[in-house]
Amino acid sequence: MKPIYENDEFWKNYMIRWFGEDLIDKWYRHAEVTTIDSVRGPISVEVYRVGNPSSPTVVFSHGIAGYARLLLPFIIPLLERGYNVVAPDLEGFGYNTRTKGDFCWDEHLENLRDTVAFARKLFAGKVFLGGGSMGGPLAYATDARYDCADGLICWCLWDFADREFIEDSGTMGKMTFSLMPLLRIVSFLFGKLSFKTTRFVPYRALTADPDFNSLIMKDPHSGNTIILRGALSLIIDSKPDVDHAVYEKPVLICNPELDEMTKSIYTKRVYEKLKSKNKRYVGFEAAHFPIDKESYIRWGESVDKFITDMILL
Repeated sequence: MKPIYENDEFWKNYMIRWFGEDLIDKWYRHAEVTTIDSVRGPISVEVYRVGNPSSPTVVFSHGIAGYARLLLPFIIPLLERGYNVVAPDLEGFGYNTRTKGDFCWDEHLENLRDTVAFARKLFAGKVFLGGGSMGGPLAYATDARYDCADGLICWCLWDFADREFIEDSGTMGKMTFSLMPLLRIVSFLFGKLSFKTTRFVPYRALTADPDFNSLIMKDPHSGNTIILRGALSLIIDSKPDVDHAVYEKPVLICNPELDEMTKSIYTKRVYEKLKSKNKRYVGFEAAHFPIDKESYIRWGESVDKFITDMILL
């Protein structure tokens, strides 16, 4: 697909082709774009307010392929159900000004901690931390380390410490861990080398439409490149500080059952481990990043019911 919009307006290509042109109008009406200070400098943050500062807030993070504005199909259904939403561009992504793809796992945890703190200054209600794709594990790891959220709301939640997941999801397969000593040496010497992200994480199953998967590789704000240090950190630094088996806060996991990029078996494995008595799993007949509007309607309904139930407890 040849993009119609370029540069800072590239995100509009996804809306007019897959998610609905009305989301462009809603972004202009509702999004407040600002920056907050974080570990390596300012990061871009988008704020969506419902007008009531006491309403619950969802801090929602993108994953390895996207950025905040690409999550509009996830964000707008929450806004329209009465929830504030704060969506950051993590280090190395989106509208941040530093090198694309230059990040490490721990920096992203600090980005999310700082975004939650920012949200708490803006709004008085409960703050739920979550994310889509890799944003789910990032949200869990952030709260495990910093104890900053009132609960988790995730689209996908796998465990990067799950060796089987790493071997199944990455491009190096079963060679991943045998190559680790060599990768550590190469990363130490050439950690700033940049590669196409698909060298490490295949995007062919990102959505059910190859045109979308191809288009995101042309997006100047997406996760289409990654430095070697960043790719390695996803394996060696991503084990959560708190095991899922002792995590007790409320957790909603919405998971695409047709996901061939990060198979649902790995998210279900995490869900079963979670100690929380207030946990909920909702399965969707969808690929990793849904492109059907019905999935996002149901997503909004699922989040709304979860937050309402949690507040009433």
